[in-house]
Amino acid sequence: MGYKTISLSEEAYKRLLERKKGNESFGDVVMRLTTNSTSNDFVGLLSQDSCNKIEKAVEKFRNSRGEILK
Repeated sequence: MGYKTISLSEEAYKRLLERKKGNESFGDVVMRLTTNSTSNDFVGLLSQDSCNKIEKAVEKFRNSRGEILK
C-alpha cells in the first residue's frame, strides 16, 4: 500500500482532528468517515425510552404541522 500527501486548509485539518478517536491515524479517520454506514451501525445507540420519546416528539410535530397547514 502506498501513501499520498494531501493539502488541507486549517479548517479542514481542525475538523479532521476533532473527529479522531484515541490513537487513530488521520488515514483511519478518513476511512471511518467515508465508509458507507448501514442501519446496523446505529443499533443500540439509543435506549428504548429515548426512542419512545423521539417517536412521540415526531408525532406531536407532525400533528402541529397539519394544524398550521389547514
